[in-house]
Amino acid sequence: MEYCFVLVLLLLSHLGLSSQIVPPLYRYDDYDRCRQGDYSGTYCFVKVVYEEDHDPFDTPRIVTGFRRNLLDWGICVADCERELTGLSVTNRERLYQPMFPINFTYILPSDLWNEYLDPFKTRYGEMINICVNNRLERQYIFNRKAYSEIEYCTSKDELGVSAQAPDWLMFAFYITVLTLLGLLMGANVIDSMSRSKFKDHIIVSSFSVRRNWHRLTEQPKGALYQEFGYIDGLRVLTCVIVLDIHCLLAGGIVPMQNTEYAERLLESGFLIDYITTSIVAIQIFFVIGGLLLTVTVMDDLGGKSYFERGYFKTRILNRLIRIIPVYFFFLLISVVGDDFPGVQVGAVGYKSLIQERAICRKKWWTNVLFIDNLPVFGDEHCSSQGWYLAADLQLFLATLVLLAVICKYPKRPDIVLWLSGVVGIAIPAAIVYYLGLESSLPVKLSDVQFMFMNQPWHKFVYMPGYSNWDSYMAGVVVGYLYHQHKHNKLNLDDSWLYKLAKKARLPLLAFAYLPTFIFYRYEVPRSSWLTTTHAILYRNAGVIAVSITFIECFRNPPGRVRNFLTSSPMISLGKLCYSVYVLHVPVTRLVLNWFPPMIELSLRDGLWMLPSLAVVSYLAAVLVYICIELPASLVLKHYILRVRKRNVE
Repeated sequence: MEYCFVLVLLLLSHLGLSSQIVPPLYRYDDYDRCRQGDYSGTYCFVKVVYEEDHDPFDTPRIVTGFRRNLLDWGICVADCERELTGLSVTNRERLYQPMFPINFTYILPSDLWNEYLDPFKTRYGEMINICVNNRLERQYIFNRKAYSEIEYCTSKDELGVSAQAPDWLMFAFYITVLTLLGLLMGANVIDSMSRSKFKDHIIVSSFSVRRNWHRLTEQPKGALYQEFGYIDGLRVLTCVIVLDIHCLLAGGIVPMQNTEYAERLLESGFLIDYITTSIVAIQIFFVIGGLLLTVTVMDDLGGKSYFERGYFKTRILNRLIRIIPVYFFFLLISVVGDDFPGVQVGAVGYKSLIQERAICRKKWWTNVLFIDNLPVFGDEHCSSQGWYLAADLQLFLATLVLLAVICKYPKRPDIVLWLSGVVGIAIPAAIVYYLGLESSLPVKLSDVQFMFMNQPWHKFVYMPGYSNWDSYMAGVVVGYLYHQHKHNKLNLDDSWLYKLAKKARLPLLAFAYLPTFIFYRYEVPRSSWLTTTHAILYRNAGVIAVSITFIECFRNPPGRVRNFLTSSPMISLGKLCYSVYVLHVPVTRLVLNWFPPMIELSLRDGLWMLPSLAVVSYLAAVLVYICIELPASLVLKHYILRVRKRNVE
């Protein structure tokens, strides 16, 4: 699918690459020269807002462009001081623009940096305000005055008291890394000694690179793999789509020269439909989660009407052991990444590293508790990929409760499943209707600048676990049908509902995803039945199609596609998908830090960036899987689950 986007770029390349919006949305003074210039080297990132005669976003139509009256400028204080030398008091008063009412989010909250910004605002706030208006008037012949507000500053003098993460966090990172290196080195040295009596110790076995490589490349032989081994290969393809979409979003976050070209790209209805359809990739992961959980729990139940003592606690512990080590390690990297030796944070590094660090210092606890995806905890999110892990864990726990209810009332599973499915469909539809939100993923460059943090659709519909219950529930239904098919010889060919769903899946996909661009072209009222109906189709058509495909897979022998997905390379790559998902955002942020302050969006960049991110992420994931994910999982399961099992017995 990544090459579909490249094709669109190729078709639209005639629009031109050099077009610019005036005044420029992004403008950055030379960061390195500023830092090396005078004694203070003060450099400030400033949000500039001016009033417009008409707000283009005041419409039910989805407006894809930037807010042209919101400028993101980097200001070298020394340059401003030189430019204002000799400016009369009268002109200074004329150029100064006090704050006026602003009805949209234009700046990150200042409390992210505690009191760090106060001295900068006191000393330079008014001067930068005047300087910006002086530049607008003289360099861009702009006849409106703008309000300027400092978002963040760096400095070499006494004002630059460190806003870095506390020293203990960096200390904790180094201790973690050194501990891992020590265990890896010691384990592999012992593993190479053929006569060592410690060779079979759990620490040695878990941290042995040779054994972990074998575990990565070996082909599973269990009964569950025989039926669902292709899911690992499907994970790989779906994960690549997620990486590509995130790569495209990164292109909208990093300051660019040809902003008008980016706006023109999104005038393509085909590109809008392609990007909005990407939500299916995340839904596939949720469906897979519900499917595999249901199948394993039903198999463990083995026809009994009760679960063994402590069964659910063990499953929850298994889940946490699986996800916490890698996730928390890269969460720590998000806090201390800009302190790494050799990382010189520049203009782009502020957006890619410092903003993330500031948010994580405030909101880290929501990630640790896996609740960062809930709207009640605000707009700013630490570790932007963490929302999925939180939602997935919440749905995992809710599904365990659901399966316990089905186990308790085995004669009424159809009622429980039907009721749960209706609730899953109704929740996002009700949210869209009562909050007056868009029916589909709103693609707006104005929201990409803030990583969608202030976008209501993402906050209330996309990220919460309860809004994705329909996807997870679909997997539960497929898992239950598989269990019935396997043990009770269920014949779905006798079901008129299943026959209808099979015939309707392609028309549903067409009605759900092809008309999405209409909401970008026309003013379709929000909170209308048309919008709500499309929201229901948009949220569920892909889920239905994927679920039917899974059902057909366990009802029919494998063909070429499934044989490819269950091939040894795809199975091995599938084991890496979790590490890839967790690490790709921090790695991308570190790479973006080295980008020049102003990039130019082009076809050439799209041709190499999209596949490159996937290749680099999977190569890095091999190291993470062998050195962190697998060893930590094996050791924790050995010591925690074995001790717990002994205590239960």
